[in-house]
Amino acid sequence: MKKVILIGSMLLVSMMMIATPADAQSRKEKKAAQKAEWEHQQKMRELQRQRELDSMQNAVIPSSEVFQRDIPCYAESRSDKEYYRELGEGEDTKRNIARLGAVKMAQSMMRERLAHSVKGLSTDYSKMMNKSGKNSELTQLMEGEFMNVVDAVLNDADNPCERWSQDRSGNYHVYYVIEIKKNEIADKFADAIDKNDKLRAEYDRDRFRQFAKEYMEGEKEYATEPVEQ
Repeated sequence: MKKVILIGSMLLVSMMMIATPADAQSRKEKKAAQKAEWEHQQKMRELQRQRELDSMQNAVIPSSEVFQRDIPCYAESRSDKEYYRELGEGEDTKRNIARLGAVKMAQSMMRERLAHSVKGLSTDYSKMMNKSGKNSELTQLMEGEFMNVVDAVLNDADNPCERWSQDRSGNYHVYYVIEIKKNEIADKFADAIDKNDKLRAEYDRDRFRQFAKEYMEGEKEYATEPVEQ
């Protein structure tokens, strides 16, 4: 009986030892995938910046496959005073899978952009109201509420442009732009303040709404870094 118990314990320990490397490998693969996705996003942004620079300088476009053609939906992907916009690209042998990849990439890039906007907006407004030194918890609470709004609106973002092509190898390339109106998300941020008891007690919704709209209108195009989640 003691041998049976001993053997069972040894098997359990062995299984735990085997699972640990697998979990570590899974975390490593997930981190590598996130890094690869961010690098791809940065590549797309660099292509966009290069196209804009070439256009402004009326330069000769390099004779590579990438620069011999216009980036589809590029003109429709630029943010302005009224809208946040992001362009995603997907590639696959199946068009629907390529489209899904493009949509997810655009949403991921939009979330990164808005995460930076939310952090700057929350910090600047708290400083203006002299709340940052008094209670940084309010700023963090505000950021959390605003990111909940961001996550809620991403799936409902408008799509001003979608195009696709197929290369010689048969792969589909889908380009997909999403846009979010700045005034509308500013209104949703203000409503989030009003719905939170702690924030409502410290901040005026209408005053914040005006501050947020002016802040967002002044934002320009920029490249974002990965945001820890």
